[in-house]
Amino acid sequence: MKKLLIALAFVGLGTVANAQSTQIETPSKYTVATNSFWSNWFVQFGVDMSVLNPYKTSFFKKDWHEGRTYGIDLAIGKWFTPGLGLRTKVQWENGLFAHAFRNTDHVLLAPNFHKGGYGAIYEDVQFNLSNLFNGYNENRVWNLIVYPRAGVVRHFDAKEYSFALGAGIQNMWKLGKVVSVYADLSYNLISSKNITIPNWAPVDANDHHHGYASLEAGVSFNLGKGTWDKAVTLDAYNALAAASEEALAKLRAELDKERAENARLRAELAKQPKGDVAAKVEKVIASAATSVFFELNSTALNSKKDLVNLEAVASAAKEAGAKVTVTGSADSKTGSSAWNQKLSEGRAQAVADELVRLGVSRDNITVKAIGGVNEVSPYTLNRRAVIELK
Repeated sequence: MKKLLIALAFVGLGTVANAQSTQIETPSKYTVATNSFWSNWFVQFGVDMSVLNPYKTSFFKKDWHEGRTYGIDLAIGKWFTPGLGLRTKVQWENGLFAHAFRNTDHVLLAPNFHKGGYGAIYEDVQFNLSNLFNGYNENRVWNLIVYPRAGVVRHFDAKEYSFALGAGIQNMWKLGKVVSVYADLSYNLISSKNITIPNWAPVDANDHHHGYASLEAGVSFNLGKGTWDKAVTLDAYNALAAASEEALAKLRAELDKERAENARLRAELAKQPKGDVAAKVEKVIASAATSVFFELNSTALNSKKDLVNLEAVASAAKEAGAKVTVTGSADSKTGSSAWNQKLSEGRAQAVADELVRLGVSRDNITVKAIGGVNEVSPYTLNRRAVIELK
């Protein structure tokens, strides 16, 4: 019997210890909450005009007149933070497409439509300077983005691949939560000596490095959640800190109350006939509850404190043959309703599986999931599973 009472008191101590270890986000306009992997993806569709630019030639007399191409651009990317992202981009150009506007025959027949053009695939490392220097602002309309890039170019006429390095600048204008428009200017260096303006002859043997500039306009679409949850303001942070301290004070008071009750019960149990012991034990068990806390977007049991707490709960449940209810939840301030419901189910199931592993009959365990809630402060404490014995 003493083992049971000690185990229940230890569970209460573990609950307070977990609550004390929970951190509150620090206030900063540069700090945001971490989103899930599937958040902040985007796709882009654009059209462009490129100008092939061999060195040692006249840009306006030769390059602009003979080296212009028009093409389409497709890209998919993800922002890992408000300031850093990756974009994979495919560009298709046709070297004779520009001449189609000057000669109707090319529009109707286009016998050499594929010649002189090129296709390219790039990987861009994007830096949102607006967010990096001014802090994240969900309502900002204009964002300035720069990127270095590396890729491979395939020239259709020369039938040759070439490695490319480049850089660019992108202006993005937000039209809504999902849709933005952009203007993109880049310059790319090519190592091949065969990707040139048609009929252009090198000036000398060393004149074989070329580049091209691209001006693109298009539309960008966010996939899933395209925003970030900002860190709390200083006033909100202080309020959360005060609320957290108040919550901890209540937990300490409840623990002191449970300790006093346990001491009283121990004294009473020593005086009670053996037949009344079971009823007293059931009363203690009914009043016992503990919480297991989880990291953001996680269903894993990582805390040694939680594992020790669950061992104590399992020991108490097996000794008294008690029924166990495990209720999983998530915080409603992060994630969608569907995702929070899935998280709460996973958390409750993870705790139930651990109790079964510790010897509690699965028939005695009821699993519940209540999704995203805001029952306690700070809100991060809602990422939990609550275990009750009855």
